[in-house]
Order: sequence, then structure tokens, then C-alpha cells
Amino acid sequence: MEPTNRRQFLKRSSAVAAAAGVAAVVPATAAKAIVTQSTKDAPPSLPDDPSVDVPVVAHVTDVRNGLVSLYTGETEIKIKNRRLAAELYRATH
Repeated sequence: MEPTNRRQFLKRSSAVAAAAGVAAVVPATAAKAIVTQSTKDAPPSLPDDPSVDVPVVAHVTDVRNGLVSLYTGETEIKIKNRRLAAELYRATH
């Protein structure tokens, strides 16, 4: 494992925190909709229900392969979505 200097650590930590902040805005049902969404470009429809107002945290584990872990409450949802991973990564830069 390579040694990490302070600048790299802060840069990576900031990227993760920013991605989590972006993902925290996405309701839990939206996270499930992303998982079940087909390859179409149409945005997922969200139900108008108070149960969707739950915080969600996204952890991009591998940008190149599009691996993202979504956390809501005590639930972890692992997805493979290159577009989502790329969007979250771009939001941090």
C-alpha cells in the first residue's frame, strides 16, 4: 500500500464527503429506483409519499467499474452503474 500524504488524504476525503452529501439528498426510494432502472435515459419516477424522505449515503467504491454502495438506515444496497458513479465523481471536482 502506498503512503498517503496529507494533501492526497484531504482530497480523497473531500471527494467522499461531497459524494455523500450529494447522495444524502436522494431519497431511499430513489436509490431503489436507480437499482431497478433499466438502461433507458428516462429519469425514475418518485412516489409522493413521506416514506421517501429518508437520508441516503453513497459510497463510490470503484469509479472505473461503476460500483456504488448506497446506505439508508441499516440497509446497504450495492449497485453497478457507471453513469451514477461518474456523476458522483464529477460532482466532487
